[in-house]
Amino acid sequence: MLTNRRVEFLKTLTELYDSKGEPVHYTDVAQAMKISKWTAYDILKELEKGDFVKTEYYLGEEKSQGRSTLRFLPTEKAYEIFKKANKDEWNSLRDTLIKKVKNSKPNSLEEILNEMFQATKPIEFCAYAITAFLLKLRMAGGLSMEGIENLLASVNPTSSLVLFVGAVLGVLLYTKVKSDIDKKLAENIQKFYINLNKLNSQDVNLLNNFLRELLAIV
Repeated sequence: MLTNRRVEFLKTLTELYDSKGEPVHYTDVAQAMKISKWTAYDILKELEKGDFVKTEYYLGEEKSQGRSTLRFLPTEKAYEIFKKANKDEWNSLRDTLIKKVKNSKPNSLEEILNEMFQATKPIEFCAYAITAFLLKLRMAGGLSMEGIENLLASVNPTSSLVLFVGAVLGVLLYTKVKSDIDKKLAENIQKFYINLNKLNSQDVNLLNNFLRELLAIV
């Protein structure tokens, strides 16, 4: 049975494996989770029985010296669990932000900015930022959302997001960044680009499709 505790172990192993690019020793999992190495070993072996983890004897870079050690790595079955969890999390965030735009109020932009600062994942921060930027464009007036949408449709997803945020920056510069909210928006444009660069192509496509949905709403 895949309990919450075992999912936590699996997530730790997967993150270590992805960051190291090689099978992980159980002592590394134990250190990351602040538990005994024997507890880590036992639970990883239990996960192996469920085909979430597999083991390899590993020599490392110094293959001519010493004995091989037993290492652990996640299976495709493990990755499927996190893919589904990430998809569900994204769909929930997307639906929440679309609803906020549809039912926006005078203080909606400020609320979204406050929530954006609490985002812990790059795609989450970017989604909140896109929503905030779009609300700012709508408040500025004098811009054709259809025209922006047509322009963005002619470039690739990454360029589309960069151009969109560039349009926001132009509006902020034109209005000379007067309010505190405008200052917060301007200060987080660079952070948006930093987080955007951390995303893979699949996440960039999700954000671009999300932007197109928001443009269609407003």
